[in-house]
Amino acid sequence: MQNSDLWNISFLTSVNEASEIVRNNVTGVLMLRRECAPECFPVMQRLTTIRNQNLMTVFDARIINGKCVTLNEFINGTTLENRVEHMGIFQPDEAKNILAQICDGLSALHINGIVHRDIKPSNIMIDSNGNVKIIDYDISRTEKPERLRDTTIMGTEGYAPPEQFGFAQTGARADIYSCGVLLNYLLTGKLPQEERCTGALGAVVERCIEIDENKRFNSAEELKQALLGKKFKRKREFRPLPGFRSKRILPKIITVILIAAWFNILYIFIIGGTGRNFYKYGARVTWDYLLQAAMILIFWSALPYFLFGDIFRLSEKISPNNPQNGIYILRVLGVISFIIGIGIFYFVSFVI
Repeated sequence: MQNSDLWNISFLTSVNEASEIVRNNVTGVLMLRRECAPECFPVMQRLTTIRNQNLMTVFDARIINGKCVTLNEFINGTTLENRVEHMGIFQPDEAKNILAQICDGLSALHINGIVHRDIKPSNIMIDSNGNVKIIDYDISRTEKPERLRDTTIMGTEGYAPPEQFGFAQTGARADIYSCGVLLNYLLTGKLPQEERCTGALGAVVERCIEIDENKRFNSAEELKQALLGKKFKRKREFRPLPGFRSKRILPKIITVILIAAWFNILYIFIIGGTGRNFYKYGARVTWDYLLQAAMILIFWSALPYFLFGDIFRLSEKISPNNPQNGIYILRVLGVISFIIGIGIFYFVSFVI
């Protein structure tokens, strides 16, 4: 179709301030007319040359009245955001299939030197045939390896990687980061910092959202292969000791007491009674006495950490917005436990 015929359109209805649905007067085909900043024109122009079933097609781009105006494929469907809000989270196989299709779309963008930079639930649509489509290229950009950082800092908080906010140059791995956050959202309905999915897909998410972009998957295709079951080097995952894996406090307290009792039993039957005596300040002191004191103090001062297995998990729970504040609180708990330990030691030594 000639460009003059392509722009022979009639207005139907507005979608938002920047978008409206139009009909081509020659073919009768519905299209989406969008307006964006004139700076978007070079990227939009390059997008008109890309055809991929998982990308919203950009038919043409022009500068009209100082704005970049595009004619795009009209997609009859719903966004992933609406789907999760109305029907709940996806099953793992469904989520894998969606992400695999997103990876195909991103691969087509990345091969052409374009970074989407805004992969999120509201920018991914599922059409009436079940096909996944990436939409909204308003903040997409071409890669410029010679630059140290992006000139325009934009992105959606929670989905955009650190480098997208001025820390470094944005590359294809920025979209990999967003895919990891999106995958977690599809499986839990939440961001990774709120709730992390587990299992094999949890490992994929962990790899995607590495702060250091060099530790993420190298490409969208590599991410797709991991989703389809190809083995990759996983980050070693911290697992608390048995007895500390419950989310309830009581089992952890019981475990701490049992461990303390076990070490005391071992000490009494293996080491007890063989300690050397020595004198300090005129009083006889035995190694037995000192070792038992040390064990009491160690267990009680470590109690806050043992109870949660991972001190940073407790820190995040105490202060979700600033885990560092939680660490300070943990230190206070440690001091309190230490004081309790001293109190128990003196009670056992002098009262009982």
